[in-house]
Amino acid sequence: MVTRRVRILLIAVLVVILGVVAAGYLWVPAVASLYKLPWAAGERHAVLQGNSQFNDSEHCVSGCATHNDDAMRFAWDFDLPEGTEVLAARAGTVALMNGSWRPDHCGGVTADEAGPVTSQFIGNEANFVQIDHGDGTSALYLHLSEVSPEIERKAKTREPVAQGELLGLSGKTGYTQCLPHLHFQVEDSVKADWFTTSQPVSFDDPDVLAQNPLGIPQEGQSYVSGNSPAPANP
Repeated sequence: MVTRRVRILLIAVLVVILGVVAAGYLWVPAVASLYKLPWAAGERHAVLQGNSQFNDSEHCVSGCATHNDDAMRFAWDFDLPEGTEVLAARAGTVALMNGSWRPDHCGGVTADEAGPVTSQFIGNEANFVQIDHGDGTSALYLHLSEVSPEIERKAKTREPVAQGELLGLSGKTGYTQCLPHLHFQVEDSVKADWFTTSQPVSFDDPDVLAQNPLGIPQEGQSYVSGNSPAPANP
């Protein structure tokens, strides 16, 4: 027989879950996040496009441009100017990376989209780093102008990558309409596949938590990173 205390506890849990779902997330927040924003501590950058969210009327209010499918439902586009240092949001190892595209290799799939490149394959023609966290998830850092030589080396040696380590510089390579930004998402780890299904994630930077107790950066808001750069290897 279910006691009154158990019933009250179950109702309280249900209210929390329904409140989070109503806010636009199928999400149960973790006790503590392992992630920090992927740029240097003290720098402030805005969210150009956030996670996919809909209001009570089923109208899209966030992530409406491209983050409305499973692959990118929990992704962010951060407004990082070209050449901004991109840091590891969480420690891991290099699963996959590509730094072979020129920084100006950008565009879209139709002629009216800005940029010199018009190609149905432009979405795959981007510089990126994918960091495997060893728990079935990886983080994707996309549209880089260049990848750090140290990360290129670690892609071969499988040496660990520390949280805050320099991964590369932000840019506009790939399907960006030549607008520099950093696409970041945590996704399922699939061998030899760098773009998979995105997964919910939160951040524990103090400024993110101050603005959203769930630790989820919101579209249109800007945030100061608490990600301390990792010391360079001697």
